[in-house]
Amino acid sequence: MHISGQCFCGAIAYESELDENRIGVCHCRDCQIFSGSAFRMSSVVPIEAFRFTRGEPKYFDKRADSGAIRRLAFCGDCGTHLCSLPVGGDSTSPFVSIRLSTAREFPQLKPVSEIYCESRVAWLEPLSDSIQFPRMPPKS
Repeated sequence: MHISGQCFCGAIAYESELDENRIGVCHCRDCQIFSGSAFRMSSVVPIEAFRFTRGEPKYFDKRADSGAIRRLAFCGDCGTHLCSLPVGGDSTSPFVSIRLSTAREFPQLKPVSEIYCESRVAWLEPLSDSIQFPRMPPKS
């Protein structure tokens, strides 16, 4: 599925191809803090399936649970988080994780999995028909 999106102010835009079977919700504490909500909805795509089409994001590097450094891309004007990217030649995580709330197609995108369910807030029920993982799913 082809998607396109942008930050809140429109300074940064992107487009990507994504597999609708790879849309998920993350309940980890980092996603809760970065999103300002109980979870964040993302989709993982190969790095070659994503590109910025307008503007240049700012970046913040953070260490993932795997030990890999992930480069978080956000708008320097409005602060919208757009995606995370691998740093340099990191072959252990050569994917882009798109923050799907920024996509024009967001209302049509349905999560198929939930990760870091051990951090899900107590008042939020699991999504019906989604695969649940206590932390990251096993690599396959």
